[in-house]
Amino acid sequence: MINGLKLTITGEELRSLLDRRIDSHRRSADHWKREQERTPDQQPEDEPLLPDHICTNEAERYEWRAEVIEFIRDHIDVSETYRLGEEDSFGELLPDKPGWLEQDEYEERTSQGLRAMKSLRIPWLVQYLFGALRAPRTAMRGTTGTKSHNEALSGPRSDSSSNGSRRPPAN
Repeated sequence: MINGLKLTITGEELRSLLDRRIDSHRRSADHWKREQERTPDQQPEDEPLLPDHICTNEAERYEWRAEVIEFIRDHIDVSETYRLGEEDSFGELLPDKPGWLEQDEYEERTSQGLRAMKSLRIPWLVQYLFGALRAPRTAMRGTTGTKSHNEALSGPRSDSSSNGSRRPPAN
């Protein structure tokens, strides 16, 4: 009896699968390098430019994965048969995910992070700054009515009375 999922693959087939994965990672690295070289003139509305550090990091990540897999491939004996389990990361040998699935997984990871951030007690300024990315900067809806941009940045009122003063009451 075999515990868990095991794949039995010939050395030759394993090398071939690894070669395909190496090519895929190299293409992804090239994509991120091209992305980094894009100029504002080459920016369609639906594909904004990404920060250089993101492009650099992604390109390096894909290059590193390709190098790791090359190392493994170079040490495969084509005359042997290999039995791989999940602990061997055989998922790396599976075909690429369709683009829509990758997008769904990305959105799920991103939304989990946003939900976690919302569940924390975030200081009001951070909340405002994130809200400012979605809302017009001319006014912000607060608990006491409409605040100007400068009023919103100055912080919450320490006196909730209606005297209009932002100073705490004198003791």
